[in-house]
Amino acid sequence: MRRYAIVAMVVGVVAGVSVITVAEQSQIEKPGGNSKCYVCHPAMKTEELTTVHLEMDVTCDQCHGESTEHMHDEMLMTKPDLLFGRSQVRKMCSSPTCHKPAGERQVYGRQDHKDPDAVDAFLEQWTGRMRPNGRNITHDSICTDCHGTHNITKPLNTAAEDEQSQWITLFNGRDLKGWNPADDASWTVKSGRLSGTGSSADDKDRSLWTETVYEDYLLAMTFRATWPIHAGIWTRGESSPRVEIFESGQAVTGSVLVPGKGLALANLREDLEDRESWNTISIKVQGDRVQVWLNGEEIGIVRAVGPAQGKIGLYISKKGDSASSELTVREMLIQPLDKAE
Repeated sequence: MRRYAIVAMVVGVVAGVSVITVAEQSQIEKPGGNSKCYVCHPAMKTEELTTVHLEMDVTCDQCHGESTEHMHDEMLMTKPDLLFGRSQVRKMCSSPTCHKPAGERQVYGRQDHKDPDAVDAFLEQWTGRMRPNGRNITHDSICTDCHGTHNITKPLNTAAEDEQSQWITLFNGRDLKGWNPADDASWTVKSGRLSGTGSSADDKDRSLWTETVYEDYLLAMTFRATWPIHAGIWTRGESSPRVEIFESGQAVTGSVLVPGKGLALANLREDLEDRESWNTISIKVQGDRVQVWLNGEEIGIVRAVGPAQGKIGLYISKKGDSASSELTVREMLIQPLDKAE
């Protein structure tokens, strides 16, 4: 029942920027099962989380409510009646009528699975690595990190283990090798993490740039932030679209800024981001298209005229409330792509 809360800040084509919405709009409500959800989310018919629940006769509306207004909102701004953010997933899945934990435990855990040994083997294989749904497996992962979520389009190539070598590490966890350091101490490496701070001797914004110039690629970055913050990822230099890590009005992390033109894509799904823990943002840059996912859920696609190649930059603002903020990057991977035809 989940829906992309994506809003084109302007309708149609504006100053060379066009926006592609993820789902086609429809006011047709189809009766029975999940058919009403498949109108806008057709890929959910085969999505693992949906099909497994359907085998037990659990439909979308049993978790998310009837959500009538959500279904008929052509602007994609109205959320389902019940929408579970990352911090609520464990509690929601561990309800007495669903995955009930044993004993005095409050949430369903490893020992509650039918085969705990298989869970241990899974964690040994995947801990510290990124799953095909764009999630990183850690000691504090939640249910949907392992089992997936409503991924209408997955951000990563899922041929999985034998293709892991296609990913190149941009941050080695030790130093700034491969990056052009800023001329101040805004970006440092500490405790195996890349850290950017909003405090400095002046109020100039600072960006940390890759030494390598990139054309088309798939990028995945796992980060956490102190709030409020205004940070982001330049896709091909300072004149290229920037994927935002921020909160501005209704728009939140995963929105896309086009320099000189403003927000070309606004993410309104604040529930996708966990402000108390790690998040994974994935970006596909191919030709004039920039496609964004946050924690495995697609935000949308924006098309914008810009440079065909450029360096990737990590940006943090020094102005206003962001002056005391910090962006921490745990992992940053890139996979070069063939040029778009």
